Amino acid sequence: MIFRTLIFAAAAASTGAIATPAMARPVEYVKVSDLQLTTAEGQAELQHRLDRATRHVCRFDDHGSLRSAREENACFRKTRQETKILVAELVSEKKSKQQLGG
Repeated sequence: MIFRTLIFAAAAASTGAIATPAMARPVEYVKVSDLQLTTAEGQAELQHRLDRATRHVCRFDDHGSLRSAREENACFRKTRQETKILVAELVSEKKSKQQLGG
């Protein structure tokens, strides 16, 4: 599967569920198609984008109210931990395609 965009939602941090359009939770799209994920620079830029997107998503609760600093930080840590697997899969996929000449 090719990931062109990673999607992050506050729901993932609080329930582990995938956000759907029916949910009124914030969603942030992170563009990855323009990054060279096989390089350290590309991976660093991805981490920067993920941090920014996760902060944006975790700033507000499901009702649009600001979270407390403690809740926001907990959401940030949990969401970033859960996305590490997605990032590892994405980088691995890019490296495999590069090795195969694709």
